Amino acid sequence: MKHLIFYSFLLAAALLSCKKETPEDPVVVVPPPKVPIFLPGDTTFGAAYAEKNTYVWTANTYCKHALVDSNKLILQLFTYTANGSRRETLGLALFSKNATGVYQFEPRVNIIPPAGSAGATYGTWSSDGDVVEDYYLIDSTDAANRLTITHIDLVNKRVEGRFHATFDLQPPRRNPANPLKASFTNGRFWAVIRE
Repeated sequence: MKHLIFYSFLLAAALLSCKKETPEDPVVVVPPPKVPIFLPGDTTFGAAYAEKNTYVWTANTYCKHALVDSNKLILQLFTYTANGSRRETLGLALFSKNATGVYQFEPRVNIIPPAGSAGATYGTWSSDGDVVEDYYLIDSTDAANRLTITHIDLVNKRVEGRFHATFDLQPPRRNPANPLKASFTNGRFWAVIRE
C-alpha cells in the first residue's frame, strides 16, 4: 500500500509539473489596403519601378531640363489606364545634371529647393486623364525620403537613380480608392534626357 501511495504521489507530481502545451495563437497577417495600380504606358524613353504601398508599381519617365535653371533636371513618372488616360504623376524635380548625388526632398511647396534638396510631388488624375483628382505632399516625417542619382551621361542623354518617397493626401479626398498615404519604396529609374 505504501508503494501505491508513493507511486500515486509521484504520478500526481509528474502530471502537475508537466506544462500543458497549447497551440500558439495563429499569426494573423493583415494585408495592406489595396491601392489602385495602373499601367506604365510607353517605356521607350525610360521606366521607373517601385513598390507602391507594397504593391508592384511601374511607370514611364519623362526627363528634361528645368526651365528655371538649365543646370538642373526634372523627372516625371506617369501611369495610365488601358485606354491611355493618365492616372498618376510622380514628380522628382530640380536635381543637378552635372553630378551624381543624394538629395533630400524639400517639404515646402512652390519654392526652388535649396542646394542638396529636390522637390517631390504626387497626384492622381480622373476622367480622360485631364482632370486633377487627389494631390499629395511629401511626408516630412519619413527619414528615408530621398532621391539618389547614380548615373548621368550627358553625351548619351541618360540619367539613372533610386528613390524613396512617402506622400500624404491633401484634403479633400476626391477618390475614396486612393490611399491617405502613398509610399513608393525601393524605387529605381532610368530616363532619356530630352531636349
